[in-house]
Amino acid sequence: MSELLNQRLRRRLAALQDEGLARELPRIGRRDGVRYELDGKWVTGFCSNDYLGFANHPHLRPANFASLETVDAAGATASRLVAGDLPTHRAAERSLAALVGAADAVLFPSGFQLNVGVLPALIEPEDRVFSDVLNHASLIDGLRLARSRPTILPHRSAPTDSDGPSWWVTESIFSMDGDAAEPARLREFSDRGGMLYLDEAHSLGLFPGGAGFARHHDIRPAVLMGGLGKAFGLAGAFAAGSYEVCTWIRTRARSFVFSTGNAPVLAEQARLAAEMLAGPEGDERRARMWTNARLLATALERPAPASPSSRWWSAPTTSP
Repeated sequence: MSELLNQRLRRRLAALQDEGLARELPRIGRRDGVRYELDGKWVTGFCSNDYLGFANHPHLRPANFASLETVDAAGATASRLVAGDLPTHRAAERSLAALVGAADAVLFPSGFQLNVGVLPALIEPEDRVFSDVLNHASLIDGLRLARSRPTILPHRSAPTDSDGPSWWVTESIFSMDGDAAEPARLREFSDRGGMLYLDEAHSLGLFPGGAGFARHHDIRPAVLMGGLGKAFGLAGAFAAGSYEVCTWIRTRARSFVFSTGNAPVLAEQARLAAEMLAGPEGDERRARMWTNARLLATALERPAPASPSSRWWSAPTTSP
């Protein structure tokens, strides 16, 4: 390795340390639900994305997957377009599409990989693109790779002009602040022909029947990004939309075309988790999550978080 590179990076790492911006992996030994063994001491964590506790669910353990008996569960072995497309992938995509009320869905190894591949694949140079100022990093990087420069919108505001092909790229529940987009504005943009790209990484599975923000509010995005690393307790993501949208993504999204497919075991976990999210156990865990959130807010003397009974989550709604 070049010593010149080492010297440069040592200077930059030292500068980050001085500025308090250095990053370090936490030394986690073991995990039991929300309790972590950190540097030899057990602590309670409040930073997990495992909203419903599915990461430790016994039904999602690979040893219990009878359906994988004829499948090499360790890996897909190739890009899905070459030799890596297996029945477990297709079954998971059908279940995920059904959960969000879409015609089709496409699995990706991560949400970041999805957004940096799908946005450039779909956005054309002549399209108008609007992006919320507080969109998270993968949406920002995906738009940087697209062929049309976005107009940055003030937080939670809507495009005022959608003449011609127009995209609105936004999260439904924002990952950093936890607030939400206005359902009526999202619905109105879609209803007048705008192409809504809705990132549901932090909202999918948190509404009755396992629905996300869009289905709960009868919003029909052109593309819905669903994360598997939050309410599902897994890893990965999926893009959902029309048959045409998903076929194009499989054909032209470079991060899908040139990547090995999701591990079959993860695809099967996603299918099973989607079924549990939509059932009674999902409803029970959601109720517990909102109760715990309100208890914590009260203990911290903070305003109670938004829940399905608050104005952001209220009607109109459709049954999932």
